[in-house]
Amino acid sequence: MSLIERSLSKLTLTAFKDREGKISVGSLQAMYNPDGIQLDYQTRYQQDESVNNASQSSRYVLSQPAGLTLVLLFDATMPGNNIPVETQLATLKALCTVDASTSVPHFLKIKWGKMRWENKGYFACRASDLTINYTLFDRDATPLRASATLSLIADESFVIQATEQQLKSPPITAVSVTDMLSLPLIALGAGASLAGGIDYLTLAWQNNLDNLDDFTPGQTLQAQGDA
Repeated sequence: MSLIERSLSKLTLTAFKDREGKISVGSLQAMYNPDGIQLDYQTRYQQDESVNNASQSSRYVLSQPAGLTLVLLFDATMPGNNIPVETQLATLKALCTVDASTSVPHFLKIKWGKMRWENKGYFACRASDLTINYTLFDRDATPLRASATLSLIADESFVIQATEQQLKSPPITAVSVTDMLSLPLIALGAGASLAGGIDYLTLAWQNNLDNLDDFTPGQTLQAQGDA
């Protein structure tokens, strides 16, 4: 094995018909050894109009999914690379294209060695752009070496998204109001099951109470802790 071959780790790209990754379409391995990896996170804002031009503010619109760009290498001159470059590129294009049966692009999972990709072990995404650059040809114009620049947009399983959102959500506990209990005592009981507890004024605000006695026996109050 040559020094060049040893320095290039294989990256695996697997395509699926469905977002949950249950129906596999196929996979491809390509040489990949970047100087660095850049994940792009962008948040969009809209400029609010102001009567006073000296004062400006921006309103949050949305957080865009993470973006990732890969440069994959295909080289038929390296030992052990018996699959023609054009065949490998055709496979790559087929995996990244729109699925005929679903009319949407395939869902992809990128794996590369021990790279954690946001602590998951893979990067779930879909292709947004593919550029192929041929750099070496045989005498009959057969491509011998090429690089593929693949731009990806994160697109995770709905199940995993829901689980992650639930983990980020503040804990909530329900408290049934019994007779003769004051709001501070109710808050004390609710705080026992919440990390950091909860004070009675916060409990009143969370339940839209007009005053500290604006509740009745049998009523259920919800206490929300810190995330």
